[in-house]
This record gives sequence, C-alpha cells and structure tokens, in this order.
Amino acid sequence: MRVTGPDGYWVSDDPGLIDVARVHGWLSQESYWASGQSYDVTERAIGHSLSVGLYAPDGSQAGYARLVTDRATFAWLCDVFVAAAARGRGLGSFLVAQAIGHPAVAGIRQVLMAEPGRSIYRRHGYGDLMRAERWMERPAPAARQLQELVDGDWQRADSLAGSVEYRIGDSSGHADQADLADALDPDRVEPVGFADEEHV
Repeated sequence: MRVTGPDGYWVSDDPGLIDVARVHGWLSQESYWASGQSYDVTERAIGHSLSVGLYAPDGSQAGYARLVTDRATFAWLCDVFVAAAARGRGLGSFLVAQAIGHPAVAGIRQVLMAEPGRSIYRRHGYGDLMRAERWMERPAPAARQLQELVDGDWQRADSLAGSVEYRIGDSSGHADQADLADALDPDRVEPVGFADEEHV
C-alpha cells in the first residue's frame, strides 16, 4: 500500500521502509507513553504489528503508526507519532485515516487509548467504549514478579495481583497508564502504546 497525501507526503505499509532507529528515538525520547523504551522493545513491537509509515517527499520518515491486530476480529491503534517539523499540515489526520482504513483492518473492530479530550480520533469514528464495564486490564508485571508466576508461586502471585492497583493507583486505588509508566521500571517492562494528538 502506498497513498500520497498533503504536500507530497505519503504513507506506506512496507515494513522494509521503516526507520526503526528514528521511530525508537521519537517514542523513547519524545513520547510520554513510551519514554525510556528500549530499542529492542521498539524493534519487536514494529516487527509484530501492522505498521504504517509516513514519509516526506524525499523519502525520509516523518511519522509512524501501528496496529496490533489479528487482521480478522480486532485491531488496536497505537504509537501514533508525527515528527515536530511535519506537524500542522494535516498529516496526523492523514496518517490515522490511512492506518485505520488499511485493507487488513478497515472492516473490523478497532480500539485505542488516548488522553481524554482528544478530538482527532473522534473525527475518525472512535468513541467511548460501548460496554466499558466489560473490559479488564492486566498491567505488565516486572521481571521478578513474572518469574514468580512462572515458578508457580501462586500465593505470592495472587498477592501481587491484588495489590498492583493499590500500590500505583490514585486515592481510589485506580491505576491509569501514567501511573503504570511511573511505577514500573521501564527497563524491565514493555510500556503500553498510546495514540495521542499532541504528537500528530
């Protein structure tokens, strides 16, 4: 897939065109949701996702988005980012439109996580979860905690699972993604990817 957009910028789903080092720099140094993310994690995330790159007329990478998907029933839009020099031209909206309209995911249910009040995604058909009470989340455990699960220390595992939200959430015990990013060691935990219009 290759589609030309505003000012000669274009998008492609060709994984061979992705500048992994540049995408890693954006996510690990300029985004709040993947700050400090390792190169290895970024590389694996790109490799296991449906990635859509945004490119300048000269072919240099100017943005990125990916969808975590089985290409049959479900897709999660995340890591949407446009380089600072390319913002203000409608390229973020163009990138999102092409990503969610990709033939592999256009006809299936899609979700994303974004800061409240973001409008770019609503313009593309996203809304509040229809049955939010049916959704649950399992925060990524740190390496030591995960090893305890693997080793079969179920009593300790149950204790950990029951205390995660209490330890890192707000006064109500609720843990949001910013809490998780602050509380868990980013060198040992794969951060959650966001889609955020501050970076598009």
